[in-house]
Amino acid sequence: MSNSQSKDPYEKIIENMREYPQDIPITDGKMSKAFREFIELLFTPEEAEIAQYLKVKPQPVRILAKKMGKEKEEVEKILEHMADKGIIQDIGGYSYFLTIAHLFNVGYKYSKALERLGEKGAELYNKFFIDEKFYKRYETSDKGTSLMRVVPVEQSINYESEILNVEEVHRILEDCQKPIVITDCPCRKRKEILGERECKGKYPVEDSCFQLGFFGSYFIRRGEGRELSIEEAKDLVDEFAKAGLIFTTENHENINHQVLCCCCDCCCAFVRGMTRFEDKNENCLAKSNYVSKVDKSLCKGCGLCGERCPFNAVTLIDEKADVNPDKCYGCGVCAVTCPTKSITLHREERNKLFKNPAILQNTIYKENRE
Repeated sequence: MSNSQSKDPYEKIIENMREYPQDIPITDGKMSKAFREFIELLFTPEEAEIAQYLKVKPQPVRILAKKMGKEKEEVEKILEHMADKGIIQDIGGYSYFLTIAHLFNVGYKYSKALERLGEKGAELYNKFFIDEKFYKRYETSDKGTSLMRVVPVEQSINYESEILNVEEVHRILEDCQKPIVITDCPCRKRKEILGERECKGKYPVEDSCFQLGFFGSYFIRRGEGRELSIEEAKDLVDEFAKAGLIFTTENHENINHQVLCCCCDCCCAFVRGMTRFEDKNENCLAKSNYVSKVDKSLCKGCGLCGERCPFNAVTLIDEKADVNPDKCYGCGVCAVTCPTKSITLHREERNKLFKNPAILQNTIYKENRE
């Protein structure tokens, strides 16, 4: 009898998930019971028997079929059915894998997975993610390397500042792998289901999270989400920026991004590391390479920038806006709607981007195991 066959398949799934760079939710040296319940809620016993063979790195169908002792065609059909349910991830139907980030979020932006998780899944997520503080490991490595970074919009940047393609939202949308697909925001959806959403009526849940490249293709192939042209995506970004949402993406400079998140300060799994959680995580997001500065001669002291700043970096001093650069994440939310254009983002090197997702993930993996 093989090792996989002799183990509880749920234990094997969770054991395989431990190879994820951020590991899994651990409490007092033991796996979180709430996380175990979450996995049991997501996979039926029959599906767990299959999923136990998947790793966090993609494996082709032929390899998985050999491990399971089944015909390739049979395994391909089973895996595609599971991917269609949203419980595993695939790359073009050729290879399949487990990913914790996908499992946490897909159930709240993909209707077929939502049927399984629902309110119970949101409650379990709150338990291991917030109460047991897995958010720290999810957001950063033990040494403070941030998984995601803040990205400003061009209209918030001072015209004299250098603007790099990898560091501005419109240019990321132009250069990223296509398609660009818009789905529901999983963070606001979770809070909505639990009746805890503070931003209800202020920010949208529907059509407010961008999926890029192969991750966008995942939704399109399954008839969910909505594909956008580059111009449609830019227009939506501009609309969200004026509303006050913060844009984040993975903390690397490669065009192969998976998501462009439109984050609020009350629901977002990353932003809340500084804005809501009692035990603050200053590295919840890598700051952009821009800092807000105020032209005092133009400022009328209306205070709008301070009201909009999610990080409390802007205050009024002597009836003029004043920015604390240490608190500023360089998102540009303060600048987008300034009536006098007195507050803008200026270039300041604060975050050296990782070259590609592999280097970023490997760095986080190593730092979490030292």
